[in-house]
Amino acid sequence: MTNECSNSENLFPADNQHEVVEKLEIGFKRLNNKFINLLEENQRIKQHNNNLQEENQEILYINSELNEKYQEILRTNSELNEKNQEISQNENVLRINNDLKEKLQKIDEQFEKLQQDLNLEKQKNKEIQRLEIVSQNLEKNLKILEVDEIDINTINAFKENNEQENCNIDNSPTTFALNDSKSLEKDIVKHIKIVVGLDFGTNYSGFSYCHVANKQNIISNYVWPGFGVAGVYKTNTVLQYDNEYNNVLCWGAEALRVRPKRKNRKQNSQPVELFKLHLGYLPDNLKPKLPINYKKAITDYLREIGKLIKENIRCKWHGIKYSKNVLLVLTIPAEYSEIEKAIMRECVFEAALIKNMDSEKLQFTTESEAAALYYIQVIFHSYLLEAFMFVDCGEYTTDLTTHKLVRNDPLYIDKATVHIRDFCGSRLINEEFIKFLCERLGTCAIDLLKENNYSHLQYMIQVFRERIMEPFTGDNMEFQNVLDIDEVSPNLPQYVSEETREIMKENEWLIDIKYNDIKKMFDPVVDRIIRLIYIQLSNNKENCSTIFLTGNFCENKYLQNRIKEEFSHHVNNISVPDYPEAAVARGGVIYGLSIISTILDDVEFDILKPAISPRVLKYTYGIKYNWKGSEDPTHGGKNCRFKTLVKRGTEITFDQTFSFNFKPESKTSESFAIYYTQKYNIEYCDEPGMTLLGKLNIDLPDVHLDNRRIDFGLTFGQYEIIASTRNENRQKHEITFCYPNDDF
Repeated sequence: MTNECSNSENLFPADNQHEVVEKLEIGFKRLNNKFINLLEENQRIKQHNNNLQEENQEILYINSELNEKYQEILRTNSELNEKNQEISQNENVLRINNDLKEKLQKIDEQFEKLQQDLNLEKQKNKEIQRLEIVSQNLEKNLKILEVDEIDINTINAFKENNEQENCNIDNSPTTFALNDSKSLEKDIVKHIKIVVGLDFGTNYSGFSYCHVANKQNIISNYVWPGFGVAGVYKTNTVLQYDNEYNNVLCWGAEALRVRPKRKNRKQNSQPVELFKLHLGYLPDNLKPKLPINYKKAITDYLREIGKLIKENIRCKWHGIKYSKNVLLVLTIPAEYSEIEKAIMRECVFEAALIKNMDSEKLQFTTESEAAALYYIQVIFHSYLLEAFMFVDCGEYTTDLTTHKLVRNDPLYIDKATVHIRDFCGSRLINEEFIKFLCERLGTCAIDLLKENNYSHLQYMIQVFRERIMEPFTGDNMEFQNVLDIDEVSPNLPQYVSEETREIMKENEWLIDIKYNDIKKMFDPVVDRIIRLIYIQLSNNKENCSTIFLTGNFCENKYLQNRIKEEFSHHVNNISVPDYPEAAVARGGVIYGLSIISTILDDVEFDILKPAISPRVLKYTYGIKYNWKGSEDPTHGGKNCRFKTLVKRGTEITFDQTFSFNFKPESKTSESFAIYYTQKYNIEYCDEPGMTLLGKLNIDLPDVHLDNRRIDFGLTFGQYEIIASTRNENRQKHEITFCYPNDDF
């Protein structure tokens, strides 16, 4: 035992044992540290694993949501595909609907034409009946001639029959009457107590009325809906609809004269105006665009003004039944065809102003003839056998007509022998004023104002007309005015550019309008009207004794002064009658009263006409024409090429027109010399046998339009030949000549 211990001690000495223990301790510590590190690492791994599991759960959740959204997208896409198919089907339906509308419109046009043909057929039947009456009168006369002994009563009866026949077939001038007007029967006339003259104009409309028992007391309406629009005889031909353009909210001046009250308030619907321009011969590109059908606009306006007419009559005379006791005379432009007249009759019927479409209680007369009838009968009685000219300047058009008073009692005025119509009027001054605003405030600003706040722009124009345009005379060179933008259009400043805004702020948003600015706005229009008067005077076959200035624009003193200054040496009298704006409506009343008087007095009122049959011309008619081309236009050094329009021996019907068109080469005026000859073929105007029928001088104000085209025509009427021109802008010149003595 002792030996074993000693051996052990020999193997591990004391020092070595201590060293071994230390090493073991160090190793243990190292192992312990590694173990601790492993535990910590394991803990971190567990935590990381937990984090990964949480992220995995979150990813699974997001993936689930994405799957749901994907399914929703698939469903939405499916719905969109279905809607797209529906839209495609709707587009097909819309196309079909549009096709049906076009077909319906064509059917309406065909119906109107058929209606017109029916009316003409009715008129022909009436003419045949009247001719049968004339034939019966002639038979009576022939029977009288067969009597061997003729006493004084028989002679008188013979004279009466002949006088009646001559009166009916006489080709002398007659009172104004349109063939399209329905003939009034005597039993209907007996019930008429009130006559209304309605002047339905492009820009302004008005009406007058009178009791048949007091013919001298013609009343013109001067009170209109809306604040501050009393004291004038016309109101604006304008309608303001709701947003859907179904119902009329207001009409007339009230639809335009809306004073701006709030900033940043956008207007929903713009007023509807100029809808009357869709009637007549105005090219489609010049007709205003409307949000509704023009017939609806005309009907709605006539309905609104008709309500005022009925209310005035009801308040003035108790017991009057409109449908039974009122005759309505509607004034229309002279250029209206039978189609336009039929459309107007339809609109009047739809507006509940007549009881049925074929009512005799609606009569038509032309605007120029109504004005002439009023001035000659009511104001001027001393111009017998003298030629006089009417210069009717409105807002949109200027009409010049020359008439002659043939008989005073009863009143007989020949129809217009010379006529010019041009689209120039006070509205062009409005356009010049807008150009002036564009120069001061910027074109973009004015365009935005017009688009978003149209009533503000109209109010500015109205303020300009009342404060500047109407009082301007041209005499006072110190005349000027100030336009306060904050007052007339609070929304305008937001549309101007930054540079303009700074300038206007310095000027406190005030714009000075000085004398030269105003004159610059007036002169282009006034100069054009003066040029038209010169052309009219040159076309007159007789000296003109008087010029009557009528229409709204002729109330302006500057225009009056310029015309008087220019023409005081050419005519004896230049007159501005009282109430020129009410002349057409009052003339319509006088026309209606004359119809009633003639029927009640058993006097024929321009209703019997001789039978109209085709005729054969005895002469070749044409004009002197300046040819341009390789062919030599001269003859003996003279430019006198003859352009044949119709050759002798041609069978014509009355009111048949022979025409040609051409493009003038940068000219401001043109003169057409009309010749006739017995020769069949003719080349030059100076050949033997050529006779000058007359000349037509025309004005060409739109020289800047290189592609303008002019139609020249000769119309062979029953008793006269009418030479006329019309350009693409609807400007018209017209002159009347008598047939050569031996033609017809």
